[in-house]
Amino acid sequence: MKNSKRFSIDERVLKWTKRHKKRNSIYTSIILIIAIVLIVFAMNSEKIVPVKAMSKSQGDIRMTYLGNVELNNHIRKNNINESFGAIKDILKGSDYSTASLKLSEFSNDKKTNINNNLENVMFLKELNIKSLNIVNQVTDNITARDFSKAVEAQAGYNYLTGNGSNPINSKTVQQTVKGKKIANVSFTDVESDYTDPIKNTTSVSLEPNIFIPLIKKLKENNDYVVVNVDWGITDERSVTTRQREYAHALSDAGADVIIGHNTVVQEIEKYKGTSIFYSLGNVTSEGFLSKNKQGLAVQQNWNGKQSQFMVTPIKSQAGEITEAHPNKVEEIKMLNNIQSKSVKLKKENGGYIYEH
Repeated sequence: MKNSKRFSIDERVLKWTKRHKKRNSIYTSIILIIAIVLIVFAMNSEKIVPVKAMSKSQGDIRMTYLGNVELNNHIRKNNINESFGAIKDILKGSDYSTASLKLSEFSNDKKTNINNNLENVMFLKELNIKSLNIVNQVTDNITARDFSKAVEAQAGYNYLTGNGSNPINSKTVQQTVKGKKIANVSFTDVESDYTDPIKNTTSVSLEPNIFIPLIKKLKENNDYVVVNVDWGITDERSVTTRQREYAHALSDAGADVIIGHNTVVQEIEKYKGTSIFYSLGNVTSEGFLSKNKQGLAVQQNWNGKQSQFMVTPIKSQAGEITEAHPNKVEEIKMLNNIQSKSVKLKKENGGYIYEH
């Protein structure tokens, strides 16, 4: 019998590699499929938890503040009534509430854009949001003006304010709630990038010579002044020196509460008589990063002199808003991010309480 040729070590390794190459590809594919299934299962198995309402004394005015809302074509594929189910109760139980809505571009047709954005506004109004800050980064000024008129025809003139990018911004909203006059105005820091761009003359720009006299006048004519601010900073968790200086100047001018609108959550500060929420993050967002799908829902009980605040972390998962339940490490990280020397939060009822 003829002896078979013996393989060298290199040939044996090559033969073993070829034999297992197909098996490895199969194993890798199976593991990948299992991982995807587990991720999808984990996302879908998380329960949607409603944000709990804080208790309220008789005679208190309940106010609720939310961050950025985006309702574009993709988000509206979901049932938006279900998407907002977790915060419906706190909004319905509020005497006053405000949020920030980003205008969306639904098509190249102007009429379609106006009508769909109008539907978004009316949906939020039906949720009992009393004043809406509009962010426009997608439409021209003419479309924004026509959109404003369409909203006024349905929601009334005293409903929309704006944040520095369209003609809506010349307005302030002033409403009477339980005998108290509450004013809402919105600003944009048009020079937040430390350059000197051509200013949009239709905007309420965050400039001292503009906001100081405006806030002072609003404070003279109202009992409470709510200020929305778009700082012009994206994905930055730390409060900048510029933000802090302008927030303190707004407070000195007469702002009672400042609601910042960046893409991520930032610090909470008590400065003199003002509670400053440098950023409440997002309510809904198409942002890819998980931190862009996080925000804070703020409830306030105001008795005319003092306030109690409840801050509840929220997030968007699988197209729905839910009360967030961070693990211990995540909670410590979050509290380090939002607490300041002036604010110590006490955990209670799914959120965090402090008084001012």
